Amino acid sequence: MSFDQAIRSAFKNYADFNGRACRSEYWYLVLFYALMSALTLTPLWPLGLVLGLAVMLPLLAAACRRLHDTGRSGWYLLVGLAPAVGPIILLIWLCEPGQPGSNQYGAAPGAPMHAAAPAVQAGSWKLAGLAGPARGLIYALPPNRASNIGRSSTCVVCVGDTAGVSRIHCALRPYAGGVELTDLGSTYGTFLADGKQLPPNFPATLRDGDRFYLGSPNVMFRLERG
Repeated sequence: MSFDQAIRSAFKNYADFNGRACRSEYWYLVLFYALMSALTLTPLWPLGLVLGLAVMLPLLAAACRRLHDTGRSGWYLLVGLAPAVGPIILLIWLCEPGQPGSNQYGAAPGAPMHAAAPAVQAGSWKLAGLAGPARGLIYALPPNRASNIGRSSTCVVCVGDTAGVSRIHCALRPYAGGVELTDLGSTYGTFLADGKQLPPNFPATLRDGDRFYLGSPNVMFRLERG
């Protein structure tokens, strides 16, 4: 990841402590923070102070995602508060390469998104991606079984490291008369196409052609009866 890509990613995921961040994303952001802090030693110190404060939260979030990339919980950031050896241990962890493939925090940064599931028999329910990483993909929904959507690699529909989507964001469960959509306590919410937000853990029934989105209309899906 280049310097400008890392900065854009950091501010796109401004306060997002979910998912994973590669080494270049985190350390380029550290460099950017250092440059902004250095401005406080010049006549431009007010600008440097403002920018430095603005970067602190995304830097903390990126450090959490960096630990996720190594397979560790973000709470391990607290190790850095331990006297003497704590900061050294944390520095070593933040410099480690990320785990290959997927781990419990999601797919590896830059990894391709899951391919769409193969089609099943006619008359089954399918999920079509309209906007976001799943755009143009079709997912078959297993009958009478919940299919999770989110950033985790364990989800039937995995959207990778997408801002505004929780690790396990929502679930779809087909039944005879339609499909139940349930928000699973996501951070940014699950919405119907008209902007109505679903209360967590209270399923809404969707029909053929109904649309919904995760967090924002930039991650939009439509149900289809195939």
